[in-house]
Amino acid sequence: MPVVLMNRILILLTIALGVFAPSNLGLAYEKASDLNEVVLMKLFPKKKKIELDARFGLVLNSSYNNTFLADVGLTYFWSEEWGFNFEGIFAATSDKDERGCIETFYNDPNYAVEAECGDAEGLKEDKKEDANFGPAYVPIRELKNMFIGNFVWNPIYGKQIVLMSATNYFDFYIKMGGGIALSDYYPKQSEVASGKPSRGFFCRKDDSTEVKGPEGCTERAEGKNPGTKNEEETGINGRPVPEAQSNLALHLSIGQRYHFMKRFLVTASLENYTLLGTDSGFDNFLSIMGGFGIRF
Repeated sequence: MPVVLMNRILILLTIALGVFAPSNLGLAYEKASDLNEVVLMKLFPKKKKIELDARFGLVLNSSYNNTFLADVGLTYFWSEEWGFNFEGIFAATSDKDERGCIETFYNDPNYAVEAECGDAEGLKEDKKEDANFGPAYVPIRELKNMFIGNFVWNPIYGKQIVLMSATNYFDFYIKMGGGIALSDYYPKQSEVASGKPSRGFFCRKDDSTEVKGPEGCTERAEGKNPGTKNEEETGINGRPVPEAQSNLALHLSIGQRYHFMKRFLVTASLENYTLLGTDSGFDNFLSIMGGFGIRF
């Protein structure tokens, strides 16, 4: 048989074996999504582990208070995806300028109201008596403590390249639960301590020349503070006595953990606490939290 013909036959056999013969590597290959665990050989497993964390944050949707939160949590994972968490949240509040503004509202014997609330002295000098001077006390809730139990679901675990040089391991989690919230509640108040109304009124005439206003009002009234100039009845001193209340609270949060050094982690989350059975039906507190943890 000529050498050229033998070479051609060998080439054809090689091609046929490559196309039709089963490959050991091909048979052994499986997509990660076909396995029970998407990420194998986890460096930071959670099953049968206890996690202790401390976090800090603030409430985002409070109109009249700055509310700072400190949280201590303990979590036990019975699987890689599920765990149970208990956390205690402690709150510290301080007044925003807006609260001082409405509770004084230019009735300011001590000149404590900042300029952003308006030039009270300028109004007096201009004798603009149409302005309605007087404190307003709206319903305000100040958080104190919350004690919450949560189910923790970890649907995502993975790793990412940071600055194209370092590998970071993380997981994404969702917390769902409830508990009890303790707070001080300042109810709405429309009178000062002496019993007088905290705001003035106006008598106005419509197109039919009929007088509108409180009973007995026969002419346009000056819009000045009708109640008091006593500093003990305005601002902080004039607030209603707060009511200590406890309410059922629902909790939902989403967050992410970043793992390092085998046992340690950094966490960041967006939290929502909904207090039930309040005067308005429910009160909602949206917050951001961040902190550190250790796993045993």
